[in-house]
Amino acid sequence: MGRRGGCVLNGCLTVLVLMLVLVCGVWVWLETAPDRNEDQARDNMENSVAESKDRLTRAAADGTLLGTEIDRSVRSMNKSAAYVRREGQRVTVTAELMGQGPGMFVGGTYVTGCYRFEVVARSVTADEVSEDSCRDLPAYRFRKPAEVAADVVVELRSALARGGLAAVQGAEVWGTAGVEVEDQETEGGRLTALVWLSEEDGGDEVCYEFRAQEKPRTVTAKKLQPDGCYRIQREQDARAEAARTAELDASAEAIERRLDRAVADGTLTDAEVKRALALPRTDSMGQPDADNPVALPFGTERSRTEVTLVAEVRPLDQAWSEGCYEFRADLTKQSVTRRATGRGCLNQLQ
Repeated sequence: MGRRGGCVLNGCLTVLVLMLVLVCGVWVWLETAPDRNEDQARDNMENSVAESKDRLTRAAADGTLLGTEIDRSVRSMNKSAAYVRREGQRVTVTAELMGQGPGMFVGGTYVTGCYRFEVVARSVTADEVSEDSCRDLPAYRFRKPAEVAADVVVELRSALARGGLAAVQGAEVWGTAGVEVEDQETEGGRLTALVWLSEEDGGDEVCYEFRAQEKPRTVTAKKLQPDGCYRIQREQDARAEAARTAELDASAEAIERRLDRAVADGTLTDAEVKRALALPRTDSMGQPDADNPVALPFGTERSRTEVTLVAEVRPLDQAWSEGCYEFRADLTKQSVTRRATGRGCLNQLQ
């Protein structure tokens, strides 16, 4: 019995030792977690610096470095963009960059560093400088829209030469801070982009129209009034409305013909009106659907010489739209006329 009790006691001690080792391991892991998280955040920041340097190197490979290319290459943490100073062939870009690592709480661990990128011709260097170098920078202001527009034109010309209108449509310059595409359209070998460019204070925006054409190969920029940036959408809406009106008018014309035949004898009974409006729409297979009429009556007015009918009209096919039409049957002249009165038929007879 004593031997078995000793085994039980030894087992308990083993479990206690294992639990102590586990607790100590967790404690050590928790104690060292902040350092590991900060190391990870700093690694991520250094990777960001390397990526910014690579982007600047690629941008400067053609011997020029545009402001829009800098804005995409280096993104500062506390300011809208990096601070840029140009002196002859030398371009200096200063920015505060950030790295994020895992953390014990929501948000993770963050580290920041101030970096200075020096670009001379096609050579780029990156060095970490004191935090004061970033704190003492003047508040960032967007460049003048006209200057940004000039850079956009240069980048679009390069894209057009490289890959035609498809490259212009997907050009990197559209992803630049302060450049917001409102709309694009391609037609007849020409691409038109309506774009908002930020004002210097980052408040209001200015509308510009950029046009790229393959033959002859040209890219132009033009400043527009603010409502100019909605021109393409207005034209699309107008075309859609015209198509909708044409669909509804085709249905109304078909109903008018049926009413015209019914009034040929100088009368128009309720039964004839019902049959005229019962013109079936076609289903998805192109077959008439008797349970889905083109028109729904909303009201009828009669006099000795005239019958006025208001009906909600829908397209002959399954397209979704509707409009209100008024049909007037002149019993004396034995003729019918129609007119569209709007989108809805409620209160049309009041």
